[in-house]
Amino acid sequence: MIKEKTANLQNKLINFIIIALFAIGTFFVIGGVFIGWSLIVIALIFWTYRFLKQEDMKLKNFLNIIYLKIKFPAFGLLLSFLLGGIIMYISGYNPIRSYGAMIYGGLIKNWHITILNSIPLIFTGLSIALAFKGGLFNIGAEGQYYIGAMVATWIGLRVNISPFIIIPVIFIAGFMGGALFNVIPAILKIKKGAHEVVTTMMLAYIAAILSSLFIKFNGGNPVTSKHAYITDTIFESAWLTKFDSIIPSANYRLHIGILLAIGLAILVQFFLYRTRLGFLIRVVGESPQTAKTQGISVPKIIVLTLCLAGGIAALAGVTQVLGLDHKMFENLNAGYGWNGIAVALLANTSPIGVIFTALLWGALDAGGQYMARTVQTPTSIVEIIKGLVLFLLLAKYLFTYLKKRRKV
Repeated sequence: MIKEKTANLQNKLINFIIIALFAIGTFFVIGGVFIGWSLIVIALIFWTYRFLKQEDMKLKNFLNIIYLKIKFPAFGLLLSFLLGGIIMYISGYNPIRSYGAMIYGGLIKNWHITILNSIPLIFTGLSIALAFKGGLFNIGAEGQYYIGAMVATWIGLRVNISPFIIIPVIFIAGFMGGALFNVIPAILKIKKGAHEVVTTMMLAYIAAILSSLFIKFNGGNPVTSKHAYITDTIFESAWLTKFDSIIPSANYRLHIGILLAIGLAILVQFFLYRTRLGFLIRVVGESPQTAKTQGISVPKIIVLTLCLAGGIAALAGVTQVLGLDHKMFENLNAGYGWNGIAVALLANTSPIGVIFTALLWGALDAGGQYMARTVQTPTSIVEIIKGLVLFLLLAKYLFTYLKKRRKV
């Protein structure tokens, strides 16, 4: 008994050390202190050793499991970069110099831009990944992003109280706004059989049009304002904390939104695989007919899933307003909702995987900008690579779907 208690205590202590090393390392890496990578590597080595010891698994089997999980996304990425390099060469650009500039820009020089780009992508990627787990395609995350941005701006312009109160209130209100926005396609699906791809996409365009009216009535009236396409700035009490207030060497634009996004990814992972509701969502996603025979209310799960997905996507807009822009722009459409689809698919709809694929997507954009400035290779090459990645991923899902249909 004493030996068991001692072993449990040791296990908890080792787990705590691994989590602490990973968390501190991540914090420093985000802040631009690259010694944090050393802490992350140490944490991963400890975790791998512990995992192998607990599962009584050989290293060869462990690596084989990892290979099976990442082989197709990795192959898609490599093939996309290869085809992108061929296109560069044919177009008269040096692929080696261009990719060198892209990697340096995305991972070193413009690292802070990579982080800033990835924050909304993590939220929209999580939204789409969660919907996928429930057998749904929340393609309208772009519209929910707009709703979150409008809610955050509206409250931030009108309420000036303690940050400890107003910021959580805005996040909750933004989540509720996105969730309620997705009630419409959820009801249309369960009552009329309307496909969520069509309804959520239509609502995305409606939200974009509404945002122009919203800006006009919140500081962007061309009759009274010199900035007709921008709202007034929200109160400073609603701004998210900047990293440079904690790590002086960090870029002044970096904010704690990235920590909130990572925390939410961990929470979604826990929700899907460690709670009853998450289990029900996955059962309905795998087979609605099986779920019905087991007494699960499929319509209720559909509504719940789409509402959760809408709320999470709206948090992307909330974080963008509170953390980076502090106002709403008419041309805020950066494609975060649409890019979230590729991010989720590349992560194989894994909530934790979304963190890394969002960072990759953010690095491609940041590196592409640096590449265009330094070696004059157009950023359209980056968009071609993204398109190729998405095409290959969708081809894989289509192939899997047709294979299942054949067996049936």
